[in-house]
Amino acid sequence: MNYHILVDSCCDLSPEQLEDMNASVAPLTITIDSNEYVDDGSVEIVPYLNAMKSSPVPARSACPSPERYMQDMLMSPGDCFVVTLSSRLSGSYNAAMLGREMALEEQPNKRIHVFDSESASAGETQIAMMIHDLMRLGKSFDTIVQMVNDKIRSMRTLFVLDSLDNLVKNGRIAKTVAAIANVLSIRPVMSDDGTGGIKMLSKGRGTKGALIQMVEAVRKQTAQLAARSQRLTISYCNCLERAKQVREMIWEKCPAIGEIIMTPTSALSSMYAYDGGIVIAF
Repeated sequence: MNYHILVDSCCDLSPEQLEDMNASVAPLTITIDSNEYVDDGSVEIVPYLNAMKSSPVPARSACPSPERYMQDMLMSPGDCFVVTLSSRLSGSYNAAMLGREMALEEQPNKRIHVFDSESASAGETQIAMMIHDLMRLGKSFDTIVQMVNDKIRSMRTLFVLDSLDNLVKNGRIAKTVAAIANVLSIRPVMSDDGTGGIKMLSKGRGTKGALIQMVEAVRKQTAQLAARSQRLTISYCNCLERAKQVREMIWEKCPAIGEIIMTPTSALSSMYAYDGGIVIAF
């Protein structure tokens, strides 16, 4: 089967994974003050995070253009599967859909499907890996579309933020709320809302307490599934040791979770996760 996978750069696939999966990336662009970062794998994350921390205004992102999507869709002669971050968080999905229309004008017999992951970061990684698995099993184009859409509807994405500063800068929470939370060492456990948006799932005392609550949420939500039957992905922002600790807790507390894939966050994912953030999807 001659398929090509195209993801936007909020999908946290390593260079090795991209090569193994015959996948390519349409990069988003992030602007911090007057500095522009193209999320093509070349951004040094620690200086980038420092720039976000020191800026009084929030970082801004811009999705790939429809023209860029069209070009990437046409780069391979086979059919194409595209994975974007949630359409409720970015214009990437709409740009990809416009790019698809343009690509089909050039090659009307080419099959292209754009998946709205209704997620980001580790969630996109989970979807891209599933597409690749189904391709290797020889599943048909239509079967892959159906099975992946079913997974998107059932997939859960959770994340814990080590700092609330970025939420304050982006106007998601009030400064007074963040100040009280910081004084009390309260950290939110955030979740997808089932339709591509974000909601608060719970609050923990300190980052460790929030991570324990996140792992407990995974245990509860997978309790009825077969032992070691589920893959889980972890994206981590400048906190490898913390991610390893989360992985060990999940293996210990969540019998349904088997394979766990860990990848560092891209520049765009780091804008959401911020320094020390952990994102999981299953």
